[in-house]
Amino acid sequence: MLEVNIPTINKQKIKDKITAKIISVSEKDKINHRYNNYWYSINKQIDYLQELIEVAKLRAKVRKNLPHNFDKFPLILMKPFMSKSLKILQFLFKDQREVNNNILQALEESVKINKVLLSEIQMMNSNFEEDLQMLSSISSNLNNKNKSLEKTINQLQEQQLRIK
Repeated sequence: MLEVNIPTINKQKIKDKITAKIISVSEKDKINHRYNNYWYSINKQIDYLQELIEVAKLRAKVRKNLPHNFDKFPLILMKPFMSKSLKILQFLFKDQREVNNNILQALEESVKINKVLLSEIQMMNSNFEEDLQMLSSISSNLNNKNKSLEKTINQLQEQQLRIK
């Protein structure tokens, strides 16, 4: 006759496994949320720097006319000299504009490099997280196998003692 072997189901062990799984998933979600906030804030700062660079570029352009403040009463008397004064201002600040443009280009390149580096760090971080999860699952499997081997060894030792 055919024997049916139905192992006993331990409800407490199942509950413990489920709660442990829920806790580990919730902890991973918290960690992921923290990392996402971290990367989001870094990306926001980089976007802010890019906006500042764009504003600086707009301000660094060569003036084609004098500021509106020069239309006030005492300066109106100097209207015939305005075009010459504009040319003098352009000449005087030519070197400064060149320096500013070079600094802006360096900042732009720096921001581009930082974006690339951050994307690489994010990719490495995600790979690290995946590897860590895989290693933890391997570790838990090895622990389970170790426990089962210890149990088997203990059973064999008990059988050997019974035989003697």
